Amino acid sequence: MFDLIIGFIVAGVLMVAEYLLCTKLKSPLWGGIIPLLILGGTVFVFASGKVPMETRYLFPFVVVNTLFLGNWGTGRDKYKKLQQTELEKMKAKDI
Repeated sequence: MFDLIIGFIVAGVLMVAEYLLCTKLKSPLWGGIIPLLILGGTVFVFASGKVPMETRYLFPFVVVNTLFLGNWGTGRDKYKKLQQTELEKMKAKDI
């Protein structure tokens, strides 16, 4: 049970870090580092045979990868909206 709590804390910290990287930095690659590392780790875990390729083990990995990749896309959309809002403010001041 304690391991599960630690896992949720680590996942939460990683999601916050990824969100900040996606929304604050110009390059989309910075926000993609964490999801790509998680995807690479997932492939490694299953390819090495440390975890059997069964549905009950595969499902949590799919969920985690989907959440992190979706969070990356959402963060990039928010970054673009923030940039557009800032551009509109600058244009309004010029008029």
